[in-house]
Amino acid sequence: MTSSPTTYFGGPDKNKNLLRDILIEHIEAVPANGDICWLCYYLNDPDIFQALINASKRGVKVALTIDGRPRSPEINQACIDQFSSTSIKLIVVKSKPLWEYFGIDWHPHLHSKLYYFSHPTPQVLVGSYNPTTGDEHIDATSIEKIGDHSTSHNVLVTIEDQDTVSHLQNYLLNIQNYWQRMLARLSPTHNVTFHSQKWAIDFLPRLSRHPINTLLSKNDSNTYIKCAISHLKGPGTLKPLTAAVKTGKKIELILESSQRRVPNKHLAFLDKNKIKYYQPKLAKNCLMHSKFILYHSDQEHCVMFGSFNWSARSWILNHEVIACSHDKEIVAAFEQRWQQMITQH
Repeated sequence: MTSSPTTYFGGPDKNKNLLRDILIEHIEAVPANGDICWLCYYLNDPDIFQALINASKRGVKVALTIDGRPRSPEINQACIDQFSSTSIKLIVVKSKPLWEYFGIDWHPHLHSKLYYFSHPTPQVLVGSYNPTTGDEHIDATSIEKIGDHSTSHNVLVTIEDQDTVSHLQNYLLNIQNYWQRMLARLSPTHNVTFHSQKWAIDFLPRLSRHPINTLLSKNDSNTYIKCAISHLKGPGTLKPLTAAVKTGKKIELILESSQRRVPNKHLAFLDKNKIKYYQPKLAKNCLMHSKFILYHSDQEHCVMFGSFNWSARSWILNHEVIACSHDKEIVAAFEQRWQQMITQH
């Protein structure tokens, strides 16, 4: 069921709801007096709802933080309704920056995806997956907006390194705090990369340089970069790619095929700059929603993944999490997944 001991991929070539089932397995493994703490953009799946309720009833402390102003708010309304009369702690984040009081309706999203479990050992699953089901539960109009994540390309990676887990736990707590959340881009946590023996972790929003810019601008020899990009839109997001190409780096992309997520003008830009890309031919509402960068050079091999999109809102406003690993098994798992995904082109 996994490509490596810690890496899980969902997609149309995998069992439906594979990532949902992985999360349920983790929920069921937490005993009484344990902790489950999640942060996600969308949450709407009846089986996950029931698993979390069961965990709470057996004495697990469950805390959920979700976005209160997502693109399709009706998706999270079911979660709000479900847990309003339970002992589960539900925090609904509705960020309203100062400029909105002047009529500028461009607000940040809580777009990070983190799933913490205290047992059997403390661990956090990080990636791109929104725990939502298909159109058997969510109405067809909403599924057309957000996609069917029970079959879409997504990834979750388990982090068990305790220094990194503690760092991610602190981030989860900070997001729950209003002022820490609102002032996040000014904090050291968001402007300095956290390093442990196995991981590098970055958070958005920030004032310091975007981690993607830092990675793509490295002055390494024989550099080959592969990016899975679900959203490629907005001013400035193409610059790191063209800058990398101009310095001799070889780049390939896997892109989502919908116009909303990857407009034609951006494809034309890629064609003009001779950047090779694939757009997998998937069933209706099945998305290429994975978000990762494979970086290979004579000096370094790593993979960067998380919740980040290549969009102006993601780069400037959103709360996002970005993880980077040099672990050979994890890099190999993502490389294998890349090869599987391009065969669907």
